[in-house]
Amino acid sequence: MQKFNHNLIEGLGKLTEVISLSALPYVNKRADRIDETLDGIRYIGIKNNTGSIHKFSNLFFLYREGSGIIKKYRPKCIICDAIALSPCVISKLLGKRFNIPVIGIITDLPGMLGVENTAMQKTVKRMHNFDGYILLTEQMNEIVNPNHKPYIIMEGLCASQLPELYQGEKRKIILYSGSLWKNDAGIEYLVQGFIKANLAEYELHLYGTGELVPWIEEISKDHPNVKYMGCVTNSEMVKIQSESMLLVNPRPSNEEFCKYSFPSKTIEYMASGTPVLMTRLPGVPAEYFDYVYTIEDETSEGLCKTLKIILSKDEQDLKQFGVCAREFVKAGKSQKRQSERVYKFSQEINELF
Repeated sequence: MQKFNHNLIEGLGKLTEVISLSALPYVNKRADRIDETLDGIRYIGIKNNTGSIHKFSNLFFLYREGSGIIKKYRPKCIICDAIALSPCVISKLLGKRFNIPVIGIITDLPGMLGVENTAMQKTVKRMHNFDGYILLTEQMNEIVNPNHKPYIIMEGLCASQLPELYQGEKRKIILYSGSLWKNDAGIEYLVQGFIKANLAEYELHLYGTGELVPWIEEISKDHPNVKYMGCVTNSEMVKIQSESMLLVNPRPSNEEFCKYSFPSKTIEYMASGTPVLMTRLPGVPAEYFDYVYTIEDETSEGLCKTLKIILSKDEQDLKQFGVCAREFVKAGKSQKRQSERVYKFSQEINELF
């Protein structure tokens, strides 16, 4: 979510004047207001109080700062993160007071439709009254937009500058990075499928955190080419991805929440220039599947067969397939391209308002 919002702010800042107003991450100490300009974008972080008044002070300072900004600059549009409670509430209040359209960015559905929970129902209902929407998947629109307001689908965007394409010889590494939880990530059948494939010259590297870490470490004792690699910085991960032979996302496609999410690692993986193997997630637009290999049988046996087929291909063919995927996201999902879409959409909302 943070990477999505940051890339969008940067991209919009190259097209028009942007002021970013936010509450600082909560820490157990008081923090003063910040006001800095970077690359032409003004970033304001409100004063951060602690204890029982924290949430109330967030609402107060966001409203006061927002009112001052609007009175001085008269922006044509407010874009807010609809997941965050305080910015969402205040954006709507400011929009109503100053007659400015408010567009909600929805990168996730709370509880992934486990809305029997009262708190989750309230959170989803809070998303119903925007003047426009930026959504990750088409299916989200059915849930958050009952009033049929204008919307666009923007599943993600690349950073403005992609890292240099790796020119060296690929390491014989199959890589997964992300959550290491049972059931919803597909890690178990990934590991078991890799072991069944008996790819002695390859290693399976898993990065991230979750309850399956001890299980992976235990398996590594009998299968040394299955390795838990811990956590690394984003810049380190980008380098590791570009040097690997194959990047895998085995997330099961039959989970209900998959219709309402787009894994950010999809674009990150493809931008690396390394071939990607993933399931046919329903929240991923069909155009992506021309540029990735797919897991059609989401079992250890199915993955075993798929890995053998892919890794039997000529290495130059594999490299070229990865490069084509990189060019696809670079051309159509770049920060520049996606920000232009959002800017045009905001202008259209303003004209309708």
